[in-house]
Amino acid sequence: MMEGSTMLMEVQDGAAATNSSMPWTPEQLAHLPHDNAGTRLIASIWVMNVLALGFLIARVYCKFLRHRGLWWDDGILIASYLCITIETGLLTYSVSLGYGSHVWDYPPELMPRIFDLLKVINLCGTFSLTAAIWSKTSFALTLLRLTEGWTKQLIWFIIISMNIAMGCSALFVWVQCTPVSKSWNPTVEGTCWAPDVLVHYNIFSAAYSGTMDITLALLPWKLIWGLQMRKQEKVGVAFAMSCGLFAGITAIIKTTKITAMLSADFYDGIDLFIWGNAESCVTIIAASIPILRVLIRDAKTSYRNYYVSEHNDNPGAVSNRSKNNTVIVTAGRRTHHGTLKRDDDSEKSILDGEPSPGKILRRNEIVVEYQDRKDGESIEYELSHMPT
Repeated sequence: MMEGSTMLMEVQDGAAATNSSMPWTPEQLAHLPHDNAGTRLIASIWVMNVLALGFLIARVYCKFLRHRGLWWDDGILIASYLCITIETGLLTYSVSLGYGSHVWDYPPELMPRIFDLLKVINLCGTFSLTAAIWSKTSFALTLLRLTEGWTKQLIWFIIISMNIAMGCSALFVWVQCTPVSKSWNPTVEGTCWAPDVLVHYNIFSAAYSGTMDITLALLPWKLIWGLQMRKQEKVGVAFAMSCGLFAGITAIIKTTKITAMLSADFYDGIDLFIWGNAESCVTIIAASIPILRVLIRDAKTSYRNYYVSEHNDNPGAVSNRSKNNTVIVTAGRRTHHGTLKRDDDSEKSILDGEPSPGKILRRNEIVVEYQDRKDGESIEYELSHMPT
């Protein structure tokens, strides 16, 4: 993501245009756009933030409802949401500093704080990238618990490589200039990297991130298709676990917005922030949907049972689709002169008829108790019992 690194050019050009004589004539200004994207930015990021929060709360609720507790993937996803919330708050503050307006409409009274705005934008870029990294890592860790062999190794490679690629993008915002303060204050003496270097690298890291999102979204199909469950249920579960495709799509769209940050106009950077924020929020939502499937299934089952009980005159006929069953397995073993046959003779002894005279038939009864699983529970059972 390029929010912080390329804003240096915008501030330099914007400051020059505002502090010097106005480079546009009144006639030219009359034909320029004067809309402000700040309101659109605030509305977009807060709507997505609230949606992500709702799904995250539901995810945590489901975990505690089923007495499973939280694991590393949950903790990292919560940390990702905290980062995106901090970024959302900082972006809201940046709008009050004039971010989102066209450079020719930038309020002159805010010029003394324009470098504060740049520092805030740098921070926004860092928190946005961190949220994206952690949200993707969280979903990858969830898959890591359910896989083995080459699939597990592939997921580890994705986690490590994606953290390095996107982590460098977050780091470069602060190391692009010497001294560091020049990255938000161009009046400080020093040097900075060429802006196109950062643009090209961040296009690579954003595209790589989107590709890994799509890869992680497709892996569950291989995982689910080998489970013992109905085909219809396989498709439903695999689709629920593949919602990361939407995160990959937002990452690709965000990639197309990066070059616009080379513009000297504050207005042009808004779409990149919106899609960068959407990438993390959509990933949080996508990572929560498979867990919420359990809550939806239980709600449907409860409604079905309530409906049946209300319309059935025989209460004893109402089924909650959960039965206790007992099976008695009887195995006979003959002994001769007090000697017990070996265990591998058990199948033969079961097939034999009545004991011959002078022989004793020893009969063992094994009671096996089991409980039928509810419809739709097979995936949770299968996934929870897969080797890790």
